[in-house]
Amino acid sequence: MILYLRMMQLLILRLMIIMIQSNIMQPIPGTRGMQIYPYIRKIDLMSSNSFILSGQDQIALIDPGALDDQLDCLVENIAIMLDEKRRPVVVYLTHVHQDHCFQLGRLRKIRALGEVYVAAQEIGAEALINQDPELTLAGLLGREMAATPVEIKLLNKMDILVGGAIELNLRSCKLSYYVDSVKIRYGPVLHSQTISLGCGDFLEVYPIPGHSPDSLCLRAGSLLFTGDLFFAPNPGMAGAYGWSRSALIKSIYKTIWIIEKKNILYCCSGHGRIIDADTAWNALQSMYQDVLSLRGLEEISQQWARNTATYAEDLMRELERLFTIIFGRLAYVSLVLEWLDEGVEAENIGKLIDAKRIDELFFDFNCFVEQLRLGKKRDWDLVHKAGQIIKNLEAIFEREELQSVLDRSLLRRAGRMLSDYAVTYRGFRPSFYANDENLYSVLHDVLDFSLSRPYEEDAILYADLHEDYLMALRARIAYVNRLEGVAVKLKADRSLPMVRMDRERFQDALLDLLERLSSSEAGETQIIATGDHGWACIRIEVPRADFYYSLDDGTMRFFERSFALCGGVIQRCCADGVQAIQIEFPPCDSLMIP
Repeated sequence: MILYLRMMQLLILRLMIIMIQSNIMQPIPGTRGMQIYPYIRKIDLMSSNSFILSGQDQIALIDPGALDDQLDCLVENIAIMLDEKRRPVVVYLTHVHQDHCFQLGRLRKIRALGEVYVAAQEIGAEALINQDPELTLAGLLGREMAATPVEIKLLNKMDILVGGAIELNLRSCKLSYYVDSVKIRYGPVLHSQTISLGCGDFLEVYPIPGHSPDSLCLRAGSLLFTGDLFFAPNPGMAGAYGWSRSALIKSIYKTIWIIEKKNILYCCSGHGRIIDADTAWNALQSMYQDVLSLRGLEEISQQWARNTATYAEDLMRELERLFTIIFGRLAYVSLVLEWLDEGVEAENIGKLIDAKRIDELFFDFNCFVEQLRLGKKRDWDLVHKAGQIIKNLEAIFEREELQSVLDRSLLRRAGRMLSDYAVTYRGFRPSFYANDENLYSVLHDVLDFSLSRPYEEDAILYADLHEDYLMALRARIAYVNRLEGVAVKLKADRSLPMVRMDRERFQDALLDLLERLSSSEAGETQIIATGDHGWACIRIEVPRADFYYSLDDGTMRFFERSFALCGGVIQRCCADGVQAIQIEFPPCDSLMIP
């Protein structure tokens, strides 16, 4: 019998989830007569979801969003509800980030709605009144927001201190509510504000800071409106102004308690679809562990967005170049295998990576950059667009089979670039694994690697198995040494100082730099390494007229970042009529953090 009842409950739950749909007026489960009109959008940074709650004595609009057409739809539906019965309209904000409340100014000017009151948490209310560009993210998003009056300061300090039943006199009505506090077992104190909507129905408000100090969640019957709680640990959000790791950890714990103790069936997020309580509970458990690991985040500011957008452009250009090389080598291997009557293997090589999809991703990004140039997009948008594309590239590129065809240095470079942006986008600095290294040995290893071959000539002739033969054949065909035939001379002695560097990063970055600067027609490339008072200097001289043409400003920024993550500093220099690139490393006892 118990199992049967549980199955019936799950069936009812699934049916009710289907009933809660966007742009449809429907009953709110767990209330006596309230209805909800959900306006659900796909997840983006432009605007949030909105929810209209129709109570007997009040119409509550949760988050009006930031788009004109969205507000038009909301106003149209509120007007219909007011025609049925005139009631006050109160706008409840889960928090004051612009994507949730930018339309407030326009909303308050619509006379057909009568008196419209704004309710926000006390800190958020002050931010709206004073046009705070940081807490509203106006500065980061690049959209100025007019000062907005806030009539109802939710869960303000005085109400929490006094507690109990309170009545607030507004211009044309009274707002009755009850403030309470409860100590959660093994957890923090949870404050709540219960606002009457008429006929025994109410809206319950809880503080859940972390995403921002003014973040709230609201409960109506079995629905919990969570704002951006589920997105608080996301890249570009974690580390933004007002974000707090310690507060977020407590808020996750509070929300789990609310879901369990208040008979919540669904969670209505500020972005994306409505989810059932079990899914939300599991997501919050996972989030809790994720947030615990978020230490040492960069501050997500307007300057961070600008710098990261520039980095994204430079990185995408370098990735496009690198993937073009990868496509070319795979296509060549496939073609040669066809000539050698290894058609099946040639076809397999062609399937190792989805070149068409990768081209589409780069094309999409380049179109987005053009929109940025035209002022139709912002730095913040480009940062997130790059993050989405990097995630897709990682999924496509993560193929072990590529290691049997392409040299590992090439694959390391691509993998590292993808990883570095993903880490930066998450709000951290890319990993810098520095050790004390013998520079003389490091430079010799670079030259030895540039001349080494990842295959053995005899492996093709003496392979016992056809599979071994194909592996050796693929490696032989794919091998391209761009420094082969280039005269590279190292001038250094064993007295070079020890340097603190990430050896593998440095070797890959130096090889990449040498490949771009050197050519068989350019003459001898010289690498001159010297030391002075613990400092080490590596100077690369290439006698070619277009020396700097191959290192434009964007490419130079890319190498500046690459060598900073090795522990060094790169710069162009010109002395005695010789153009050169110089990389410097500080003494071992003065670690540089990029």
